[in-house]
Amino acid sequence: MPGGAAPEDVTGGQFASASRWRVDTRSQFLPVGVAPEQGLQVRTILTARSISAAFPEIQQIGGVRPDALRWHPDGLALDVMIPNPDSADGIALGNEVVAFMLRNAARFGMQDVIWRGVYYTPNGASASGAGHFDHIHITTTGGGYPTGEEIYVR
Repeated sequence: MPGGAAPEDVTGGQFASASRWRVDTRSQFLPVGVAPEQGLQVRTILTARSISAAFPEIQQIGGVRPDALRWHPDGLALDVMIPNPDSADGIALGNEVVAFMLRNAARFGMQDVIWRGVYYTPNGASASGAGHFDHIHITTTGGGYPTGEEIYVR
């Protein structure tokens, strides 16, 4: 290395070399969130982890479960439970999560979101009468089932 010997990597390889500087990329990785990931598809996992990271006050996210429709059983859907969903704070939190989803729709492969009787797609919102007053229903395009080699980043 010009200017002297290469610095010793005392981090166990957790830093990536960029020019002569060391760049910490650990904070870019999304840790497992509150949603059980078994049976979820990759874009649904990315969505769940991103919501957990962005909204730590959300303590419960459901995913795969039996249902007459394919979204939950196929790992394409999440139910984001909103604390105190009828309170002003709960409604505001739900609205923030919906806005987060709409801003990141392409990245998450968002198909639709349902919250407080409104059905949202990447193209806009429409009143649907679809309920969902205590939780936000999110459907993604899936992206396939994980192989175990995925890395989820912020």
